[in-house]
Amino acid sequence: MTARGAARRAALVALGLLVFILALELLKKGAGGIEPLLRTLHVSGVSGCVGFGWIMACLVLSGSPVAAIALTLLASGTLTARESFAMIGGSRLGASFVVLAIGVLDDLRSRRTEKRSAYIGVAALVATAIVYVPAMALGLLGLEAGLFTGLRIEGRDLASVISRVYGPVLGMAGRFLPRLAVFVAGILALLASFRLFDGALPDLQGRESPMTRAGRVAYRPWVMFALGLLVTSMTLSVSVSLSLLVPLAAKGYVRRENVVPYILGANITTFVDTLFAGALVGHPDAVRVVALLMASVTALSIPIVLLVPYAFERMVDRIARRATRSARSLAAFTALLFLVPILLVLVSSWR
Repeated sequence: MTARGAARRAALVALGLLVFILALELLKKGAGGIEPLLRTLHVSGVSGCVGFGWIMACLVLSGSPVAAIALTLLASGTLTARESFAMIGGSRLGASFVVLAIGVLDDLRSRRTEKRSAYIGVAALVATAIVYVPAMALGLLGLEAGLFTGLRIEGRDLASVISRVYGPVLGMAGRFLPRLAVFVAGILALLASFRLFDGALPDLQGRESPMTRAGRVAYRPWVMFALGLLVTSMTLSVSVSLSLLVPLAAKGYVRRENVVPYILGANITTFVDTLFAGALVGHPDAVRVVALLMASVTALSIPIVLLVPYAFERMVDRIARRATRSARSLAAFTALLFLVPILLVLVSSWR
């Protein structure tokens, strides 16, 4: 990498961080504007917030912005700690939808009868759901039991700096825009910040990417698990790191049986940026709810990788193969992907 290229990436990271913090502040200031929408949709309770976070992640093609929104809704008092926890979990269930969308488009572009790329998206969604559903139940038990109570990432000094830097912009937004418009502006700024972070990332799809080098060195589950941890901590987005699997698997760099441990690793370090957001929003439980979900996912993922990796891979593989054996089965799987969260929201509205 040239000095000019490194400087450009550093500038993009710095700008992305500034926009990210602005987005969180706008979301906090405008969070009250979304409360009527949540009441209209009757979104409440754990099931409703899981479904709402899931659908939003599918629509924006990323889970990280939705998780950040859940934390700002917690900070504003719009959601409880349980509901914010559930919405973050739901956002992770829907985050892999972009991998499926990219895979389908890649198969169509290449005119493949075998849905090799769509398989990656289905495997990502299935592996995530199998781990996250019990992990969310485990995390909710920990939340009720008071686990990690008092856990903080102190941000008071940073908060004073933020108020000085962003105070004028936030003041103008509050005076001239309705709260819902401020909230929408925060969502747009959040998406823009992740776009800036993406522009600063190295080209991991090149011939000498970490993924391709690992493919030549070893196919052991723990190696791919560690690689998933590493790549996602670099990209700060499970959607980005899992999307890298699509072209690499299509070209044969990554075998199907090695996809699952990579997904399990990626699903842990995807919380890095959400922990940072939790420290910024200023609510005493913000970091705690993220840490509980991250710890629960880790506690379930590590035994799978170390003790039963191949049995778990075979289970995911069977489901993914059935879902991608024809266009009709893939369409049914995609419909189910949207139907389940919609039903969760409806169930919450009937209570």
